[in-house]
Amino acid sequence: MYLKKLITVILCTALLLCSSGIAYADAGRNDHPHQGNIIITPQMVYIYESQSKLNITSTGQAQVKCYVEGYSGIVTKVSIEAELQQYKNGDWVVINSWYQSSSSYRLTLSKSTTVPKGYSYRVVADVTAYSGSDSETQTVISSEVDY
Repeated sequence: MYLKKLITVILCTALLLCSSGIAYADAGRNDHPHQGNIIITPQMVYIYESQSKLNITSTGQAQVKCYVEGYSGIVTKVSIEAELQQYKNGDWVVINSWYQSSSSYRLTLSKSTTVPKGYSYRVVADVTAYSGSDSETQTVISSEVDY
């Protein structure tokens, strides 16, 4: 009887020791300076940060703001191609577009236009960072805004 209890205790101890080695992934801290719509993306080679934002005022003024920043000392040029899209009849339709570039490592595109009521809107921006003849493009989509 004593031997049976001893074997049981040893087996339980071994089981506990083996199972305690399981490691769980840690979500970690979110140190991103722009709390809000955080999107986890792969590490980029040339693009350090990018954003696409849309705000629509009570009078229907759509304010578009897109931003790209490359790694300083590596990136020689950046560009932003932004589209303001309207959700209509089940599809996203481009209602306005802009392009801007800079011989720098960062760029902000700020535009505004009037939009009609009764639709959802978003901004889709292709931001590109150049380093010599190489380039890297990332598509950044804003949150949808109902107006």
